[in-house]
Amino acid sequence: MERRQFIKGMVAAPVVHAIAPNTVLAANNRANESLMLNLQRFNAALEQHPELVGFKGTETDLPSQELTLEGKLPTDLTGQFYRNGPGRHHRQKERYLHLFEGDGMVHQFNIGNHRVHHQAKFVRTNKFRQEEQAGKYLYSGPDSKLTNSLPIPSPDSINTANTNVLPINGELWALWEAGSATAIDPKTLNTKGQINIGEDTPHEQSLKGLPFSAHPRVEADGTIWNFGYAQSGHVVLYQISRFGKLLNVGMINTGFNGGMLHDFLITERHIILLMPSLKRNRTVEGHFSSIQFNAQQAMEVFIIDKQRFNIVKRYELEPGFVFHFGNAWEDNQGNIHFDASLYPNGEVLQHMTKIMQGSDNVPLSPANTVLFTLYKNGKVRKQIVDGISEFPRIYSHLTGKQNNQLFTLSSVQSDVWSDSVRRIDLNSEKQDIYTYGKDFLVEEHVLVNQNNKESGGYLIGTALHIPSKRTCLNILRADDVSAGPICRAWLPYTIPLGFHGNFLTQ
Repeated sequence: MERRQFIKGMVAAPVVHAIAPNTVLAANNRANESLMLNLQRFNAALEQHPELVGFKGTETDLPSQELTLEGKLPTDLTGQFYRNGPGRHHRQKERYLHLFEGDGMVHQFNIGNHRVHHQAKFVRTNKFRQEEQAGKYLYSGPDSKLTNSLPIPSPDSINTANTNVLPINGELWALWEAGSATAIDPKTLNTKGQINIGEDTPHEQSLKGLPFSAHPRVEADGTIWNFGYAQSGHVVLYQISRFGKLLNVGMINTGFNGGMLHDFLITERHIILLMPSLKRNRTVEGHFSSIQFNAQQAMEVFIIDKQRFNIVKRYELEPGFVFHFGNAWEDNQGNIHFDASLYPNGEVLQHMTKIMQGSDNVPLSPANTVLFTLYKNGKVRKQIVDGISEFPRIYSHLTGKQNNQLFTLSSVQSDVWSDSVRRIDLNSEKQDIYTYGKDFLVEEHVLVNQNNKESGGYLIGTALHIPSKRTCLNILRADDVSAGPICRAWLPYTIPLGFHGNFLTQ
């Protein structure tokens, strides 16, 4: 009882005050001209650069249809592949300024009976419903400012639910990182409403609307771990059952005020938070625009006890920026091992602004897979794996445990987006890679495997074919990536490039 009351008081007071104002945006006096010019600029660029078609967005839901198959669909692959990402980037004559601002669209690829069907629907957040009815944008976004924005009393007022989608206990949770998860019906993709993580607990009111990141970690038994970051440096930590019910919650103060903390890691005993080398320049208008890389700022790592939610150790790493991690694990000596898709600077954040403006030739220092070891004595080892790296995935049953295989996207020919997928043997660093080629923009691929072994199964993901302006779902054997897709399911059109997804085995 004392522990419960302590957490309730801790969350109800400082967390709410620390987090609630962080993403709240006031209406400003600038005209909407920048959004109008952005649409004109992008449309003009699209005529000259067809590779930008994946960033155009769509205006309607996409009805269910059977896809055209190329190759043979594996008979032992049945279930639903869900993806999420920003689907709508403009209304009337106005276009968002940053890729992260678009309204979320959840895609479902239903695989079974020798067929693949696809449908997609926008997440009907409160923001989306109001703007759909009005036929125009009503709310300022993190970077896109409206002259007469409606008031934004809480982050959920502008929650776009556009980053990830996670199957939980008969529902889908569409995830954003600055506010609540949104419940979706897994069959119809209809929106059910925002989720209060603290519902039916002593924290029902204090947790409502708090940040809940788009990168939860799910252990083999279904236990879900997640965090929520506030610009004050406070981080809320969540432990949730496989049924979506809160088990534990806590908060730490990291002092990090860089404006973005996108992903995290767990081991069997610890939570790992890595603070990238970012700082906010508050003289620059726009949230994402104000986030800048600081080459003199070390990355700080916090090791947190999973049971007590207290910081037990800290490490410093060389300056860098990370969006995504693959996995972390602890050896018998208490040393922690993890991988990161590590950028040498923060150019990728500006790249996402420029590409929304139609500029695809912006200088970008790519990420590499970097293997870190945090020794118990405080020393650090860093090992760089050859090749460009992003969107790392592992066999999911090994989350928080030792993994020997890592799957990532890569780029061999394209300067716009990823064009390859690969498997890395972390012991030998041998790579098994398939390159789609410069005519494809390749999205995150996820592993589908039911045998709880670190072998076999399938790698499944979407890719946009630029010349035909069509998206295809690709299925590769995870043990033989370089052989390429054994089956493709083709849509008759482009679907907007997205971020993250998961497979629900039938």
